[in-house]
Amino acid sequence: METTGRIMKAPALANIDENLHHLFVPQLETLQMEPRARRCGVVSQLDPARGSGSAWMTGLGRDCLVTVLDLTVSDGSSLTSCGPGYFCLGSMSPSSLETMPYPTFPTDASDLVMYRQGAGSYSYQLKPGCAYASRSLCFTPRFIEQVARDQGTGADELLERLTESSLPLRAPHVSAMLNRLDARSANAPATGFRLAALMAEAVACLIETAEGAAWATRAEGTRTAAQLIHKAHAIMEQHLDAPLTLDSIARELCVSRTRLAAVYKEETGRGVAEDLRQLRMNRASDLLAGTDMPLAEIGRAVGYPRPSSFTTAFTREQGCSPAAWRKRFRC
Repeated sequence: METTGRIMKAPALANIDENLHHLFVPQLETLQMEPRARRCGVVSQLDPARGSGSAWMTGLGRDCLVTVLDLTVSDGSSLTSCGPGYFCLGSMSPSSLETMPYPTFPTDASDLVMYRQGAGSYSYQLKPGCAYASRSLCFTPRFIEQVARDQGTGADELLERLTESSLPLRAPHVSAMLNRLDARSANAPATGFRLAALMAEAVACLIETAEGAAWATRAEGTRTAAQLIHKAHAIMEQHLDAPLTLDSIARELCVSRTRLAAVYKEETGRGVAEDLRQLRMNRASDLLAGTDMPLAEIGRAVGYPRPSSFTTAFTREQGCSPAAWRKRFRC
């Protein structure tokens, strides 16, 4: 990693793997906060001329960073976060929450938030006089990829489940552990063990949430598929006399023809056209056996405006002509 900045060259940063520097060094440089080595990571104090507060950062291996921020700036500051992206789980004050990209807001079950920042740069503004407080676990893409591999899924799928899910994160222990941290923890003798336990508990809760989201998605998908098929059947049964097609039914249901065809096949084992044809033949058979309607009128009632087309289709499906079918059931 290039070491051009004054803070980037600080020996104290040797306590934190360079893989994590992009998550916090640019902000420290902007705020001119000098990192000082502690038992766990580094602590930086804000110059009294610029405000008050501190920032503690410590790494848990190469791919997880713990950040504990308590800052109030005298003048507004624009900070920039950049790098290959990361996933964050944290406890944040309302003012800190406002600066986060795409946050998932806290639920009643926990005051934790989860969000994902993509690769590139993201700028946010610290307002003068506002107290910014946050305790976060920031995971690099490589960390998430490893968790995903362990779970037999893809990293993007795992992140989507976590950040897009409406399921709350049930992690009261993680919240309590995070909120007990402050800058004094950087020198406490047992902090390393507490942080290891914190990360293990956090990852376990994230996995449970992701699995819950996957189950909910599958359940919702099953319900949605059943509803879609039910609605498609209703359209076909109510409009057998119309020139229905896969495209026209899909338009009526406001879905793509590809989705309708795929869901229908997956759930029923048959195609839409196959079931439509069978519904037409069943209706025609009932009308032939139970009414005196002319054959041509029955054909039109089931979607065949030309008598010859109706006769051909009926004979192919039922094994005899419409007239023969009527005669068989009238005898």
